[in-house]
Amino acid sequence: MAKRNTERMINLVIALLVATRYLSREEIRDLVAGYSDATSEASFARMFERDKEELRTLGVEILTGPVDPYTDDKDGYRILADDFYLPEIQLTAAESTLIGLASSVWDESVLADEVSRATAKLRASGAEISGSGFSFLAPRLAAREAGFGVVWDALLARSVVRFTYHGRRREVQPWKMISRSGAWYVLGLDETVDSPRVFRLSRIEDQPVRVGSPGAYDLPPAEQIAELASALEPDLSTGSVRVAIRDAAAGSLRRRGTPVDGDAPDGFELFDVAYQRPDEIVSAICAAGPDAVVVSPGDIRDQVIAHLRAMVEVGR
Repeated sequence: MAKRNTERMINLVIALLVATRYLSREEIRDLVAGYSDATSEASFARMFERDKEELRTLGVEILTGPVDPYTDDKDGYRILADDFYLPEIQLTAAESTLIGLASSVWDESVLADEVSRATAKLRASGAEISGSGFSFLAPRLAAREAGFGVVWDALLARSVVRFTYHGRRREVQPWKMISRSGAWYVLGLDETVDSPRVFRLSRIEDQPVRVGSPGAYDLPPAEQIAELASALEPDLSTGSVRVAIRDAAAGSLRRRGTPVDGDAPDGFELFDVAYQRPDEIVSAICAAGPDAVVVSPGDIRDQVIAHLRAMVEVGR
């Protein structure tokens, strides 16, 4: 959603949360920054209704009740603290490490602020978040494309997004976001040609906009999306590494690799795994731990060994 809309909804939550009684629409319009942009009462009403629905979709319970306690009118709004705040959270050491690693994934992205606020809320509730010592193992997902936020929100809301691509106006149902070699792509149904397409976000020629209402389409089955993504996504591979992968393990490496014949340790299979950047494939292999062993080439094997040795040093 647009940054201004997000700020307005945060202000609305704060106003309703700290209120000791039900607030009327007029009070909300005066108190909440952002509603002053409404040019009329009807415009404010539409903005307020959209914000309420968005918040309820996110699980924020907005209660209705009487502004005047001596009436039965449900003309006021508030949020009860007991319904909003997180209960006390107890995390195991493994869980806190996992959350710390997950929060380090998004780097310099439009989602970085939201991730920071989520982990800050967990810390405020008393939960310890660790994992920073292993940050070198986590992938970095940058999202610097101007249209990333709009397309991401459209995907989450299942809204059609409109943009210009190669000089043509497109209306697309986003199905999946794909990151390859530092670039973001969106896979979806291009309604202008009624066919699935992949679009590189950096090549969108204007600012994408959401059109229509949320829930405008149903996603295809996950298997169909994965098959289309595999067939349509750009081939950016520039190298290949032969890896012995333990049976029924390291699923992400196994899916991106091609089985090959050869001598492998007992309980392992050989795969040739394509990659674009050495640092990315080294991180993926290290993440598989003892379930993946590099057979060749030697330079990738050396980098994996160096990564694992660094992990041991950090863990001491």
